Amino acid sequence: MSEVIKTYEEELETKEGFKKTKIGWIPSNWSLKILDELGKIFTGGTPSTTNNLYWNGSTNWFTPSEISKSGKHVYESLRKISKDGVKKSSATLMPKGTIIVCTRATIGDLAITTEESTTNQGFKSIYPHDSVDTEFLYYLIDSQKANLIRKSSGSTFLELSTTNFRRFKVAVPSLPEQQKIASILSDWDRAIENTQFLINKLQLRKKGLTQQLLTGKTRLAGFNDEWKEVKLGDITDRITKKNEELDDTVVTISAQRGFIKQEDFFNKRVASSTLSGYYLIEKGDFAYNKSYSNGYPMGAFKRLDDFDKAVVTTLYICFSVKDNIDSDFLMNYFEGGLMVKNLMKIAQEGGRAHGLLNIGLNDFFNLKLTIPSKEEQAEIAKVVNTVDDEIKNYQDYLEQLQAQKKGLMQQLLTGKIRVKL
Repeated sequence: MSEVIKTYEEELETKEGFKKTKIGWIPSNWSLKILDELGKIFTGGTPSTTNNLYWNGSTNWFTPSEISKSGKHVYESLRKISKDGVKKSSATLMPKGTIIVCTRATIGDLAITTEESTTNQGFKSIYPHDSVDTEFLYYLIDSQKANLIRKSSGSTFLELSTTNFRRFKVAVPSLPEQQKIASILSDWDRAIENTQFLINKLQLRKKGLTQQLLTGKTRLAGFNDEWKEVKLGDITDRITKKNEELDDTVVTISAQRGFIKQEDFFNKRVASSTLSGYYLIEKGDFAYNKSYSNGYPMGAFKRLDDFDKAVVTTLYICFSVKDNIDSDFLMNYFEGGLMVKNLMKIAQEGGRAHGLLNIGLNDFFNLKLTIPSKEEQAEIAKVVNTVDDEIKNYQDYLEQLQAQKKGLMQQLLTGKIRVKL
């Protein structure tokens, strides 16, 4: 390993146009700076929450949770503070275009303000000097998230001190090169934002189709037969087969991601060392997770699609579909939230111990659905699945754009690739 490092350093030493600094090799015409040299530094604060005169004003007061979801620019906070809240507390009014950086807990999350704003004490912020491009500095700090975390300390939670933030070292090119780099990365951000917008639009379209087609409010051409009310147990068979073959593909249900391997979800294997007591399910089988989560207030139904066989906890209710039901139709019925109202009726009061809904097996399989013929089910599923395919294509494209942007940041913000001015 040392020979490899030595060879790499020797190569850089002989590479024209680079110099060695305390943060590594950088282009010879770039400068090593601390953040304090690049802009005015601000800290945040919280006005007294018991004094109403400090609140319900017109000035943004951002918290870290709002920034983690904001994107490059942040527009409006959930709570606003008043002029008195700014004047008579540790909250500091910062100019439009200030880069606010989370330096407590979610260290490194950041955004650019779009108007005069304040933050709580979970931030250190910087308003760039005229010689520094705001968007370039945003991308530069964003690329240093891991190093910001390494500079942090604390026993209860990690926090980056004001001193360490001020003295944090970065490599900075000339203003024209900053602007060119920021322009390139902004192009990728716009593509990412546009793609996410299309995904959101398609997801709304799918939700509308689900509510119309899977409830019979809108019928497809050529189908006029009356829909029938059935019990979940009429169209499914419960699975209680134990894992006697000791399959070790242990999966868990993520409400947002479906079935995933436990080690991928928890970053460790949490299953029992003896897997024979787990349920064994096969591709196409369903399982219901009684844990409630964001967007799934009454638990989540998922179908095993990515594994031929898998092992799940006996806390899940597992079942396969009978011949009188189209599997895709049922999957869309579940994902459309059409079981929520009936699940709410059978979930017993106070039955949320350990995060699990208290739902009995008999009540579960007696849940009622109103469904069309299998032929109409299949046609409805085709329409909804077409939108799903579009969403999947755009999500794949979004991941490509995000990976490309990450690679560009690593190359452009270190000077490994230089831009033409």
